[in-house]
Order: sequence, then structure tokens, then C-alpha cells
Amino acid sequence: MRVFLSWKRALPSLGVVREKTKIVLARNLSGLPFPSSRFFRPVFAEEVKARVTGVITQEGKKWRFTQEERADGTTLFLRKEGNYKIGIIVNGEDHLRIFLEHMSSLRRSDFATVQRLDRFLERFLDYAFDPQWGYLTSTSQWMGTGLRIFLWLHLPALSLVYGEGELLRWFKEYSGVVVSGFGGMEKPVAHVFEITNRYTLGVTEQEIFEWMSHIERKVVQWEQNVRNILRSSDLHRRMLLEKLREAGKDIAQDDDTRDKKVLDFLSLLRLGQEEGIFAQEWRCNEVSTRDLVEGSLQALSLRGMCEDILEFLGVPVGRIRDDV
Repeated sequence: MRVFLSWKRALPSLGVVREKTKIVLARNLSGLPFPSSRFFRPVFAEEVKARVTGVITQEGKKWRFTQEERADGTTLFLRKEGNYKIGIIVNGEDHLRIFLEHMSSLRRSDFATVQRLDRFLERFLDYAFDPQWGYLTSTSQWMGTGLRIFLWLHLPALSLVYGEGELLRWFKEYSGVVVSGFGGMEKPVAHVFEITNRYTLGVTEQEIFEWMSHIERKVVQWEQNVRNILRSSDLHRRMLLEKLREAGKDIAQDDDTRDKKVLDFLSLLRLGQEEGIFAQEWRCNEVSTRDLVEGSLQALSLRGMCEDILEFLGVPVGRIRDDV
């Protein structure tokens, strides 16, 4: 059994930072136990599903959602267009999780689309809402607005110059955000950092959006400034090449951090290609880029977040096929 992967050739981006955003609204229906409650029963899940399905099929045809029953018992209403996804997860952590995911920077138009879908559903569904506490959710971390905005930023230049640990310490100075690796992992992998708002209560949806937009612009500008230095400084170019050689040697070591080492290596390789620091067919110790990439990808276990991170870096994972 083999997994087919391919390495998309990276065109020089000259400072363009890879970004992915996800906007999520948590909502629950009034008068029914929440999914986190021990009183929540399959009969309530079926009622929630029936109410939402009725609204979507009868009143929400313009949203062009497809319905999918998932293995974990949730129902997904989804519309996907390229790297853009919008949908509703029913009977997950809350009765409803409205979301929009986009491989792009945080856009006001995307935020407005999520709000528009939320207002549409609220016309037909009675949300659990308290005048003092706002929208009621299964966990206190979402109560109030029920809004969380997730930013995934590829920060290889900052990680190379300052170190991941120093970056995480810097982010802690901003008490309004929570920063981790991709998917909430403790350590960043492939130099991808996940940033989300810490507070949902006592602030408005608009304030959350403005705050996250501010953080995004500041961090992206910082990364771009460091990339400019890497491109223009022979010393820093040599530092990147040396780091790549060291990372290539570490990949051969079979240990618990192998996946991280491989993905970090691919991240730095992508950085060097996109910033024009070395050519597409760059060679390391007489080994071509193609051979390095193919060998590295075959070393991955593809478990957990690996597939999502590969997609983020532009490495699509093909179907699994049986070799006879």
C-alpha cells in the first residue's frame, strides 16, 4: 500500500506569507439540553438535526449546502469552492457550529458572510440567549459572542532567526490571544502557528474581528521584514542553507520527533524557493530537491495533523492505492 504525494513547484512570492483563516460561531437551541450535558440524549440530537435540516432544505436552498452524515454522529452541511469552505456542524460540541474556512488572510467579506448565515438561521431557530451572558454555549470559553477566529500563519523566517520558543514567549505578551502549533499542538510544526482570540465574553463580534485583524497584520509584516533581510543578506542566505543541510541530516534519525523534523525541513525548503533564495532545482550534498522531497515525504507517518500541514505547504496527498 502506497500513499501518492506530489510537491508543487513554488513560484517566487517575494514576501507573501501563507495564511489560512477559520471563523466559527457556536450556537445552541433554546429549551434543549446542550451536547455537553449528561441529559443530552439521541432523541434531542434527532430533534436538533430535524429543525436545522428543515430550515436548510425549505428556506436555505440559496446557500447550496450538501448534507453529510459523519462517522462521529454529527451532521455536516457544507459548500466547498476550491480552498473556500462554508458550513454548519450539527450536534458537535454545540448544537450548531457555523464556520467559514479560507486559505487566505482574514477578510471582512468572509466575516460578513458568516454573520449573514447566522442571522438567517436565527430567523427560524430560537437560539439559547441570555441578556447578561449573551449566547449560551457548552463551554465557558465560547460564551458571550460564541465567536472564535483562528489564524494559521506560516512563519519560517521568524522561526529561523528568533527560534520558535522565543516567538511563543513574545505572543504570550498579548493576553488577548492564544497561540499554539497547528491544530492546538504544543509545539509548532512546519513553522505554522495557530492564533485565536482568548475572549468571547465582554466583547462584541466586531471588536474580536478588529483585534484579530490587527494581530494578523502585525505578525505578517514582521515575517515579511525578516524575509526581506534573508533575501538581501548573503550571511542570512548562508544561514538558511546551512540550516537546511542540518535538517536534512536529522531526518535520517528515526525518533519520536521525526515527523516534525521532516515538516520543518519542507517548510524551510519552501521558504527558500518562494523567496528566490535558491533555485527550484537546488541541490544539497549532490542530492536534488526532487529526491530530497520524495525521500522526506515517504518518511512521514501521515498521522494526526500531517496531512493538513502538507496541504497548507502545497503538498497534496493523493489516494491510498494497493500495489499488487
